[in-house]
Parts: sequence; C-alpha cells; structure tokens
Amino acid sequence: MLIQLPEISIQKIETRDQPCLRFTFRNKFTEQAAIAGTKVWNEELNKHPECTYQFIWDCTEMTGFEISARREWYKYMAIHKHRISRVTTISGNIMIRSAAKVMLELFGIPCKTEKPLISRRNRIQRF
Repeated sequence: MLIQLPEISIQKIETRDQPCLRFTFRNKFTEQAAIAGTKVWNEELNKHPECTYQFIWDCTEMTGFEISARREWYKYMAIHKHRISRVTTISGNIMIRSAAKVMLELFGIPCKTEKPLISRRNRIQRF
C-alpha cells in the first residue's frame, strides 16, 4: 500500500504487462486528500521514469469531489499524461464516470468506465 487515508488509498499492483496503480476513493474527495494522493503517485511515477502505468480508479464508495481536488488532480495528470497507458474507472454513479471520462479525454488518455460488479449482479438478478 502506497497510502491509506479515509478518502483515498493507493496500491501498486504488479502485472505481466506493466505496473498498475489502484486508487480507491471513499466519501467526498477533498483537496487535502488530492494533495496527499497526487504526491504519492507522482513520486511513484518519478521513481520509474522508464515505465508506463495503468490506473484503476475505484470510485464505488465515492460520493463526490471538491472542485479544488479535481484541479489538483489535473495538475499531475498533465505532467504524467504520456506515462499513463489507460485508466479504468469503476463507479455506479453516472456523474462520476462522466467526469472521469471527460478528464481523461482532455488529456488524451484511453479510458474504460465500468459499473461495479455488485450493481451488475443486482441488475441480472432482477430478470
């Protein structure tokens, strides 16, 4: 685990292809959490300048975000956009999935959005 706070945790996952950072967002994403989180993943990417990374943004437990937190996140996305090969965003909230998709399109980073597995299971069970 690279960091664990009430609003965000970041875990490095080794895959065969390339390193992957899994971000788990909880509750409202604050500017303070964004500053702490971006510091950690910025340092991780700077330690391995030869690598590109995949990101997983698990926003299943995220309730929203402060605009200032998004601005902070943008700063570091701009710095590292060429080092991020793909971002998968997981959220049951269409507004959060849409905000992530717009951000990633702005930086030209390929993205995939998914609903959480639990919500998909619930939809299947209703039929």
